[in-house]
Amino acid sequence: MKSSLKLPNSWKVKGIKEIILLLFLSITGGFGQVRQFSFRLSPQTDVSILTGNIALTGLNTVLRRSLEVPAPEQILLLDKDRLFFIDRITYQPFNHSVERASHYVMLSTISLPLLLAPLCQSGVELFTLGVIGLETYMTTYLTIQTLKHLTRRPRPDMYSDDYDISTYSGIYSLNSFPSGHAAMAMSAAGFIHACHSAFLPKNIWFTYLKYTAYAAALTSVFLRHRSGVHHLTDVMTGAAIGYAIGNIIPRLHAINRNDQRLSISLDPFQYGRLSVQVKL
Repeated sequence: MKSSLKLPNSWKVKGIKEIILLLFLSITGGFGQVRQFSFRLSPQTDVSILTGNIALTGLNTVLRRSLEVPAPEQILLLDKDRLFFIDRITYQPFNHSVERASHYVMLSTISLPLLLAPLCQSGVELFTLGVIGLETYMTTYLTIQTLKHLTRRPRPDMYSDDYDISTYSGIYSLNSFPSGHAAMAMSAAGFIHACHSAFLPKNIWFTYLKYTAYAAALTSVFLRHRSGVHHLTDVMTGAAIGYAIGNIIPRLHAINRNDQRLSISLDPFQYGRLSVQVKL
C-alpha cells in the first residue's frame, strides 16, 4: 500500500510567498544591508577613456593598412615544433563544434551584467552602470585588437600540415594573440566583481551572479583553447587583460575614489589573494 504526505494548502501558499519574498530581498539588497550606489560618471574620467578609445581606433586603422604580413608561401613553412614550449605541448587541433560553442558561451557571459539592472533604483543609476559597462567592453575590445595587429601571430591551425592556404587573408588571419573572446568574457566577470565589491558586497543574489560570471568566463577561456582557435598563451593573456580592465574601469568611477585604493585581485575567491594597489 502506497502512502503519501500531503501538506495543507495554507502551508503551500505560505511557502511560495516566503520563497518570493526571499528572492525579492536578495535582489533588492535586503537582509538588513544598507544600500548605497557607489558609482558616478565624471567628465574628466569619461572623456579620458573616450579619448583613449578614439586613439586606439585610429591606431588600429593605421596598423591594418601599413603593417607587412607574410606571403602565403611563408605561411606554408610554419613549423609547430618552433612554437613556444607551453603552446607546443598544449597544442589542440581545430574543432568546429567546440569553436561554435565558445561563441555562445562568450556571448552569454558578456550579457550577464544586464542582470544588474534590477539592482538599480533609478534611471540615473541604470544609465551610469550602462556607460561604465560600455566603456569597459570598448576599452577591452580595442586594446585586444591593437595587440592582435602588433603581434600578427598565426592561429594554431595554420601550423598544421592540412591547413587550407586559400583561407589565408593576410592580417585578418594573423590575429591569434591575445584571445578576444577570453578577454571579453573575463572583462564581464571583472566588471561584475568590481560592482559587487563596491555596491552590494553582502547581497546573496549578487554573490551568486559574480561566481556564475567567473564560471562562464573560465568556460569561455577553456573552450577557446580546446577548440584549437587559440594557443594557451593567447587565452591566458587575453583573460588577464580583460579581467584587469573589467576591474579598473568601474573602480575609476567610485564615488569615494580619494579615500580608496584600487585593488587588482588575482584570486576571484579572495582567500589569501595577491593584489596590486595603486593610490588614486
